[in-house]
Amino acid sequence: MKLFHKLSLNIFCACSLITIVGCVPLLIGAVAGVGGMTFIKGKLIHNVDHTVAQTNKASVKALKSLDLFIISDELNKRSSVIKAEYEDGDKISIFIDALTERSSKITIRVGTFGDIEASQAILNAILKKL
Repeated sequence: MKLFHKLSLNIFCACSLITIVGCVPLLIGAVAGVGGMTFIKGKLIHNVDHTVAQTNKASVKALKSLDLFIISDELNKRSSVIKAEYEDGDKISIFIDALTERSSKITIRVGTFGDIEASQAILNAILKKL
């Protein structure tokens, strides 16, 4: 009887731990999403109520206003990819994908592993130009 009680208690604790641990990423994601942007795996992601073309134009203007060197700028109806770099050689990638006809998702990555402060500065400059 004691063995059954201990086994039941251990199974209950294991299930509770799995449930609690599973909620932590959900909670963190919810908190990050409250501000309208998320930083996942080195990428800053933000949705805007502007077309891909409008967002691309604002992004190019923003990069120029920050005195960053634009390496390439590819634009089509559903997406855009802008590559730029800082004077020290750190690479910047901006991906713009259409969510609907009038909204887009901006994904910004700075450097190899991502730099949240630099990405945020670029996003703020883009939002000012929209």
